[in-house]
Amino acid sequence: MLVFPRFQSTFKSLIILISVYFTFVFNFPFLKRIMGAVTALPDYNVLFLITIPVFVFLLLLIFFTLISNKWFFKPLSIVLILLSSMVFYAGQNYGVVFDYGMMQNIFETDTSEAHTYLNQSAVLSFLLSGLLPAFLVYRVQLQHKGFVVELKNRAMLLLIAFIGIVVIAVSFYSNFASVGRNNKELKKFLVPSQFLDSSIKYVARTYLQTPPAFEVLDAKPTLIDKTKKQVFVLVVGETARAESFSSNGYERSTNRYTEPLNMTAYQHVSSCGTATAVSVPCMFSVLNREDFDNKTAENEQNVLDIIQQAGVEVIWIDNNSGCKGVCERVQHEKIDHTQHNDMCDGEYCFDEALIGELRNKINKVKSDNVLIVMHMMGSHGPTYYRRYPKAHQLFTPDCPRSDIQNCTKEQLINTYDNTIAYTDFVLAQSIAELNKLPEEISTGLLYVSDHGESLGEMGAYLHGFPYSLAPSQQTHVPLLTWFKQSDIDPVCQNNLADTVEFSHDNLFHSMLGIMGVNTKAYNQQLDMFNICIKPS
Repeated sequence: MLVFPRFQSTFKSLIILISVYFTFVFNFPFLKRIMGAVTALPDYNVLFLITIPVFVFLLLLIFFTLISNKWFFKPLSIVLILLSSMVFYAGQNYGVVFDYGMMQNIFETDTSEAHTYLNQSAVLSFLLSGLLPAFLVYRVQLQHKGFVVELKNRAMLLLIAFIGIVVIAVSFYSNFASVGRNNKELKKFLVPSQFLDSSIKYVARTYLQTPPAFEVLDAKPTLIDKTKKQVFVLVVGETARAESFSSNGYERSTNRYTEPLNMTAYQHVSSCGTATAVSVPCMFSVLNREDFDNKTAENEQNVLDIIQQAGVEVIWIDNNSGCKGVCERVQHEKIDHTQHNDMCDGEYCFDEALIGELRNKINKVKSDNVLIVMHMMGSHGPTYYRRYPKAHQLFTPDCPRSDIQNCTKEQLINTYDNTIAYTDFVLAQSIAELNKLPEEISTGLLYVSDHGESLGEMGAYLHGFPYSLAPSQQTHVPLLTWFKQSDIDPVCQNNLADTVEFSHDNLFHSMLGIMGVNTKAYNQQLDMFNICIKPS
């Protein structure tokens, strides 16, 4: 039987060792970034550069000293090592920052989505940087020297750390002030302070705060033309970036299916957030990006509520991880991912599964005025290769793995472009279903993605970065429209699409305009189509 040795250690020694480990392993991404920022300056102080890891170590020394309770220090340290190991892997390999938005995304991620991040590289990193040191801490036999001695030891550690911090801060104040002022975002890479702070804030706001009273923006919205027959489809895309659409100027033919349909592609559209948990509620909310707050949005009418209240039949069909509360008060259903057939593998379904549901809903609608929202799986990573059938593997070689940082750039781009081309195919099929409706029914489709995606540009992968840090690949999103019968002048619309900047902030008011809803919540200036309405 294999017997692992136990190690003897004082509290003081273990605190120092753990602080050193966190400084030079888990905070390596932070140190690399801040030292890169310093050395990029035309003139920098070498001594200041040396003090940076010392400063981080002293801060960690204070933190671990303060939590070094006789009974809870080891369990807390083990948990922090395991969590920090995962944060370290994501930060080191994908450039992910664990701010409030990212923690919200993590807490609201379903099991299937979480599984996509499991791969050989992630497991190996977790074993070496997390499980092994956590096990070593577990095997440590701490020597408690009595309350008075331990108190003196803790006080000495704190005193040394505080003196060291003061000396460094005073000696290099101007350097720290300059680097900190110009690189405020770097503190978001500190481990474990950033993810602990973000997690505590999320839990407090979500579970401990009393939600505000539900606000009704308009209790009596009406339809401007109650005789109009209309079926409109709003497609919410997933993780699609505008620069990968040939309709937005991309050199590859990723929009070959919708190209003959003369869709209008809006060239300058920005997202509300960089993750689904923020962007989806935001785009349906009256709140703009600067003022958006999930708690407020959850407790007031969104655009679907108002459209339904006006008399439109609203239906939400979901092939993603849910509507993030947006569809709770309208008719909604989620495609069963546990099926095993040509469309579903037991965990995910291809977006073509939405077409059959769309067809069924169109055939069974009870109203003359219908809005159908389809929430796609789209290009959700890192398992891009699972988002399209083999028949739609247009660009090869692709990357059939989730540790995408280990794929070649060509493989990664090919795989992602396949997801965009497949999304385009589903949009074309959706329009084909609308074209089957009688001529007297006005039809149209609007597609917009919730956020974009990084594919290794500047070392960044995936999405969910803080908005102030996020590269354009995560915030510049595609928006395409198709109208069969419309009062919108196409020449005017194309001109707007090519020249004017829009954002998710426009969707709330634009959808009210499209569906012909008369409501006090409507802002004509934010309706991206209003200026192009033909005079009657």
